[in-house]
Amino acid sequence: MRIKLHYILYCSIILQSLAIKALSQEAYIKLQERLKLGWHTYNHSSILSYVYMPGNFSVKLSLKSNNIGLYGYMGDAYISTKVKRPERVYPIAYSANGDYSEVLLTYEEIEVNIKSANINNELYLLVTPIKYSGLKPTLVLEGGILWNAAGTVQKDGNIIIAQLPQKKIQVQATQQAIKSILPINNPYLAFDMEGKIGFTSKANLTLADIEQAIETVKLKHQKNLEQYKNQAEMVSIIQNAIGFNTTYDPLNDRVITPVSRYWSESFGGPFVLFAWDTYFGAYMASLFNKDLAFSNAIAITKSLTPGGFVPNYTSGENRISADRSQPPVGSTIIREIYKKYPEKWFLEYVFDDLLSWNNWWVKSRATSENLLCWGSDYLGDASANTWQAAAYESGLDNSPMFIDVPFNKNTHLMDQADVGLQSLFIMDCEALADIAQILGKQKIAKQLKDRAAIYKKALAKLWDQETGQYLNYRTDIKAFNPVTSPTNFYPLLINLPTQSQANRMISHLENPEEYAGDYIIPSTPKNNKYYQEHDYWKGRIWAPLNFLVYLGLRNYETSFKKELVEKSAKLLVDNYKATRGYVYENYHAIKGVGRANDEIINQSDNFYHWGGLLGFISIIEGGYMNSPLQSISK
Repeated sequence: MRIKLHYILYCSIILQSLAIKALSQEAYIKLQERLKLGWHTYNHSSILSYVYMPGNFSVKLSLKSNNIGLYGYMGDAYISTKVKRPERVYPIAYSANGDYSEVLLTYEEIEVNIKSANINNELYLLVTPIKYSGLKPTLVLEGGILWNAAGTVQKDGNIIIAQLPQKKIQVQATQQAIKSILPINNPYLAFDMEGKIGFTSKANLTLADIEQAIETVKLKHQKNLEQYKNQAEMVSIIQNAIGFNTTYDPLNDRVITPVSRYWSESFGGPFVLFAWDTYFGAYMASLFNKDLAFSNAIAITKSLTPGGFVPNYTSGENRISADRSQPPVGSTIIREIYKKYPEKWFLEYVFDDLLSWNNWWVKSRATSENLLCWGSDYLGDASANTWQAAAYESGLDNSPMFIDVPFNKNTHLMDQADVGLQSLFIMDCEALADIAQILGKQKIAKQLKDRAAIYKKALAKLWDQETGQYLNYRTDIKAFNPVTSPTNFYPLLINLPTQSQANRMISHLENPEEYAGDYIIPSTPKNNKYYQEHDYWKGRIWAPLNFLVYLGLRNYETSFKKELVEKSAKLLVDNYKATRGYVYENYHAIKGVGRANDEIINQSDNFYHWGGLLGFISIIEGGYMNSPLQSISK
């Protein structure tokens, strides 16, 4: 009888678990349906492609210069690039839900303003010429069905007509089309760019009607920003960085936010998601768009590899880095998003994957002394099981911290225990334990708390009394590595140092010979010989490092926090204004710019969403997000 009761109880638990999973899956599907409704800039290969969903019908704006000797026809338009392109797209506005966007486009001495609005799932476009030289340029509106979806497109006079399985859509122009022969495979309309031109999917509207409709949506967007008061400009910058990089992934039928359109294209399209980048993007999106925040956090968490971990990257055609992960910030960020939008299905949907990832670090990256090392397994891409792949796992691809540190091909680990990794892993354990308690998983919560305590005890041994900081530990020669970076301050995130220890640590941040200065925090201290190179993680300023150090400083009494908040915001805003809207992947720590005129162009993508973290610090400090790193379970 007792066995039968146990069996019934077991079956009940299984059925309950399946029901929870089904409800979570249903909630996720509905979320994606909301994100995929109406007109948005979801085509990764052109910021001027306005896509109607469901149906994948696109109308794309482009330009043709008619001056002899110039480039000629501009097809796709990228807002971000690490290579030289003939067009430049400058972001002006992107509303919280994507119903309004505005950009400035320059191409071959042509400059135009382009505004879009999605109103009741109808498209409104307004193109306003600002200047051009020489012959009158041609504006082109191309219609097409994207991603091999069903449907047909044809031209009829001043109208592009799409016949989709769900409905028929007609996009009309307010100006008479001209005859222009262009290298385009799809039906298109061409226009002399003499003045403002409007386009809409709603029948019988004049140019004035379109202008008025767009202005109404624009004013609504501006009104929405007013709630943030003195942080309104910063929120606008972050909305641009997230919104203009949000695209559709047709392979997995989801709306996501890759770091930039350029990076998606460089990985073969239509997307690439990097692990910690995507979690940070999801956190920023949670400020103003719940569905997008959930979608991004779920997308990267559900990219779990067969090995059971969230990969360094996942991209089109289901390509993943099967050998390596990236810094474990997932549970922490998901808990922060949940604080703002406490929907339990969200936690249920990702919990098992987060737990698998947490377990993987212990199984695959821990030493017998409970110290964690970056690594790379033997199965993966071309760089698998190498020093470089292990450095990629850290997220700090060429940091001087790793130079001269051997990589062990037998253990698949760098011969160095990493303070930053150990701290982030402990933070992950504590956040995931908190989530487990919310979900009623008390046994797992206790196991995670115990695990955090074990690894925290091991991390405490990496304190170097002589220098007053935690140092990475060479496991091969049994000695501290004196080379540091901002990741050496991550123990502040988990309240490991005493206030006295924290003071000594922070003194390094305040030291002008190490980290202090007009532009902070350099990824390599100034007294390191590699600092002057300013080659990617050798010296440049990276927003996620500032952000994580800021979160750690919140746990202690220090005046440096205020300085970090103000200088991070200034670096972002000054560059944003100087470049007409760009948010950089990283910044030059000496010159204080995203991209210096005399340096290699691919040092810093000019529109990379995590650059917005420099301003997100101010948003948190201003009280517009819940207090981070605080437990929420009882």
